[in-house]
Amino acid sequence: MNIVLFEERELARLLPLDDARAVHVLRVIGCKEGDRFDVGLVGGPRGKAHIVAVGKRGLTLDFHFGPDVPQPYPVEMVIGMPRPPSARRILKDLTTQGVERMHFVATDKGEKSYLNSRLWNGGEYQRLLREGAEQAFCTHLPEVVLHDSLADCIGRLPEAERLALDNYEAETSLGAHAGTASRYILAVGSERGWSARERDALRAAGFALAGLGQRVLKTETACIVGLALVLEKLGAY
Repeated sequence: MNIVLFEERELARLLPLDDARAVHVLRVIGCKEGDRFDVGLVGGPRGKAHIVAVGKRGLTLDFHFGPDVPQPYPVEMVIGMPRPPSARRILKDLTTQGVERMHFVATDKGEKSYLNSRLWNGGEYQRLLREGAEQAFCTHLPEVVLHDSLADCIGRLPEAERLALDNYEAETSLGAHAGTASRYILAVGSERGWSARERDALRAAGFALAGLGQRVLKTETACIVGLALVLEKLGAY
């Protein structure tokens, strides 16, 4: 982790020695009493934490935050629900890349039981978001929304330039798409892609179908590559 994140309610408490963050600070970074390390307030500013004391019960920290709050890029992702191992990688990687919101959708060709995975029900996904943000030296955790269908998701999306990756009926390549918008929504299907019914629904909702070339990519790979191309259109690179 390149920054250590805290919730506001934790700032006045000891950081227990068995907390993964304390282990990282003391053993990985090699900090000791009197040292400072990079911290961030979830959804808030970044700053430094001063290690006032290292006691038997934990670390006593004094926090000093700057005025600037890192902002996500104005991009939302619609993702056909993948297998939980793939979803775990997507959650971390897209958070690191700076996406604002992720919509995970049960699709016609996907496995709907993945919606009931302990990844979502046990709160594990929130830990993965934190890990992705800590890697990026950022404090923003994307909002994650689960949908029973693509139709339910589409009905909740904001106004934006809408693009959907598709291997079969793409009208252009994503890289060649002449995007000039200030906000984007990028939709990526599950491993088996979109059904004909879903393609029709995407088009009806204003999505342009775009491709990433002739090779068939995993959902997690398509998410990373697709988002990178959209961020380039936004001038993020």
